[in-house]
Amino acid sequence: MKRITTLLRESEAMAVRKAVCVAGAECVVITPIPQRLSAIDPWQWHGEQSAAQREVHVRLEVTADDSHYGGIVSAIQRIAHVGKIDLASRHDMRPNRGAA
Repeated sequence: MKRITTLLRESEAMAVRKAVCVAGAECVVITPIPQRLSAIDPWQWHGEQSAAQREVHVRLEVTADDSHYGGIVSAIQRIAHVGKIDLASRHDMRPNRGAA
């Protein structure tokens, strides 16, 4: 299993969620980022922007089968204007039922 994590603009979150589900995502979690943390986002280094002009961001976490993660990353990149996508492997902890 792979875990894919990225930051998105809130306005892009639902379109990305739909695309990664179609691409084969196992689990999709969208978490709001508090405004005070979003203000220090690298996309917002312009400094002079008022709070009303700042984009609200969310964190997207997708868990996917190894065979689907490439398509999911492509789906994210097609729709969102992301700065960084983190990929992490996760070993499945389910016991092997076929072993005696």
